[in-house]
Amino acid sequence: MPTYATQSPSNPMRGLYRGDVGYSFGALVPANIAASPGGLVRAAGGVVTLTTVAAHNFAPGEVLTIYDVGRTSATSTAITAVGGTRFQGNYLILTTPSGTTATLQPIDDILLHQAPDTGGGGQAVSRAFEAAASGTRGQAFALANIGDESMSPWGFFVDGIFQAAPGTFELDVQIAAVDAPSQYQTVSNGVINAVDPTNFTFHFDVTFTGAKFVSLYMRTNTGPTGFIGRIRG
Repeated sequence: MPTYATQSPSNPMRGLYRGDVGYSFGALVPANIAASPGGLVRAAGGVVTLTTVAAHNFAPGEVLTIYDVGRTSATSTAITAVGGTRFQGNYLILTTPSGTTATLQPIDDILLHQAPDTGGGGQAVSRAFEAAASGTRGQAFALANIGDESMSPWGFFVDGIFQAAPGTFELDVQIAAVDAPSQYQTVSNGVINAVDPTNFTFHFDVTFTGAKFVSLYMRTNTGPTGFIGRIRG
């Protein structure tokens, strides 16, 4: 995920309408899947256990796509299925038992009707935890719903999740009228420095704002523990 950059013709800014989600922190990252038959294992109920060649840093609750890229390197191969079934498609990450494994619930209809099978190869891509160092600003987004009274109250919502229990950290929820680093300022009560101790998450509501732009600013992250930060319009 690129860190903050002022919008320009080469870096157009995405607008968040009501219900849209933008990731201020958290990159879409591909991970090579281990070779057949252990890389992909589908149980009778349809749940697939994924094993990657290296640590994937994926997060439970995110959508993951398995796709066939052909051979692009010594560790990237086409998908093979021992029983000839289909693994390519979209899944929901249920759990991440280890740094190289994940359990997946199929989303696509075609995947819901595949028989138990094993396979491997190909790549999996999903949002990954980002090592957001102290002093890092995440992606900024325009609040496209500003001025539309049908969507009042004008506001947005922030959800964050750390990969593990974070050390001392401070994440600032910031807004601006002009998209420039010197213009961003922290909203009232928008300093986040604690998470739910059971799943390392937090939620923050900004129920009314006349600002045009929003971004998350990792002011302090002593770990730095991996982090995903979402903004919903």
